[in-house]
Amino acid sequence: MERNVLLLYMSPFGKNPNIHTQTNEAAVLELKKHKEGPDCILALCSELVRTSPTVHLPDGKTCTTVEYFRDVFLPSAGIPAERLVVIPVPDSMDDKAQFRAISLLLGKIEAEDTLSIDLSGGMRDTAMLLVTAARCMRDLRSVETRRVIYSELLSDGTSRIHDSSQLYSLFDLITAMDEFFSTGTAQKLKGYLWSEGESDPALHTLLARINQFSDDLALCRVQALNEDLSQIAQALQAPPKESKNLTSLFFHLLNDRFRTEFEGLLASPKNNLPALVSWCAEHRMYQQALTLLCEQMPAYVCRHLFVQPTETGWAYLAAQNQNKGKAWVYPLFHFHFCRLTLMQKEYPYTTDLRLTHSKDDADGNMLFGVANSKEMHAYMDTVLASGQLVIDPEVRWQIEDAALFYQRVMQYRNQINHASDTAFGLQSDRILPLDTAHIEQTLQDVADYLQEIRPMKPDVPEGVKALPVTKTIPAGTASNL
Repeated sequence: MERNVLLLYMSPFGKNPNIHTQTNEAAVLELKKHKEGPDCILALCSELVRTSPTVHLPDGKTCTTVEYFRDVFLPSAGIPAERLVVIPVPDSMDDKAQFRAISLLLGKIEAEDTLSIDLSGGMRDTAMLLVTAARCMRDLRSVETRRVIYSELLSDGTSRIHDSSQLYSLFDLITAMDEFFSTGTAQKLKGYLWSEGESDPALHTLLARINQFSDDLALCRVQALNEDLSQIAQALQAPPKESKNLTSLFFHLLNDRFRTEFEGLLASPKNNLPALVSWCAEHRMYQQALTLLCEQMPAYVCRHLFVQPTETGWAYLAAQNQNKGKAWVYPLFHFHFCRLTLMQKEYPYTTDLRLTHSKDDADGNMLFGVANSKEMHAYMDTVLASGQLVIDPEVRWQIEDAALFYQRVMQYRNQINHASDTAFGLQSDRILPLDTAHIEQTLQDVADYLQEIRPMKPDVPEGVKALPVTKTIPAGTASNL
């Protein structure tokens, strides 16, 4: 059953003879006036308000503040006394007492309750305690907080109500910002804008562009990312309206943070693979980073380092049916560099990286391990000596590093796709550790490598005609690799 629950710290009845009220009373009456209950009052009550008879009643008797609040004030306000739930706390709360108090509060708040908070009473840390309880219950039991108020006792004995609900709602903004900087999505930020009535079109457009980028990245729509980043760059140029409230002010400050967040991605939208990979790794989007590298790293490397098949190598690539319609850079990396496979039919493996020798051994998947630098160097010796590849010899070690990094990318991608596959235990010395720390380190190493070769341009050897990295392979007729 839904209840309107008021959280408060009970203030002691004042000693001023001209004031015949207690600060929490005004908050209760405010909620009752707006038909917000309360159906239950969870009151943190210190030893002072529970045990000291400081209230002088008109009949000459004295009572404690709790007794006055329960037996005099609540009935006069038309609220049953049994709605008051006393939660005893010491007069001064240390960490242990605060833990006990918040535990008792949380235990009495039920799912579907709607909270109001009265910040009138208690020490400064009490307000934080009540707000913390409310925020915890929002996430734990979907309990919403409708009002955050406090009353100010004036010198004439009347009270003035202050509403701090908008300040409290800034916690939602903080949560939304945390979500963005940890996951890269701005869905909660956009939802917060709508809930607060913020209508600045520049902010809404920017968040929509960021969300589109986040969605395309999450779904590995690699080809759409450059356009998304271009749209974000354009949205960041639109000047926001002048700040008129706290929400608008914080969003304008956040706009500057967006610029910093996307600075690396926007620096060179057509050549930003290193920045994209780093961004994904920082936001723990490992599968997305691996997909980006799988699809874009071969072309990226070949745009900066000269390596391509000779006519003999091209003829072999063209003879493979699975290469039909693909740019030549992809099979070169995906098959030959990843497997140390030569571009010829006889004795194709310089080093056998196969973990399984038949697709039937691993649910239809051929699994390959990773090579070491010595094995990669030997492969490059063989493929060059047999006239299958031509490279710029000055960057041979960078090409070999690219091939080794690509092997790691492909194995991690396959391991994640087949994480429950026991076949990866067949040759543990060629299997990379499958944990987030090693994946993140690998991604950062690859991103650093790609950033290092970014200024380089391919130096084509004399007498060689460079192949465009986008050149596709025509249909073949030979059997697959």
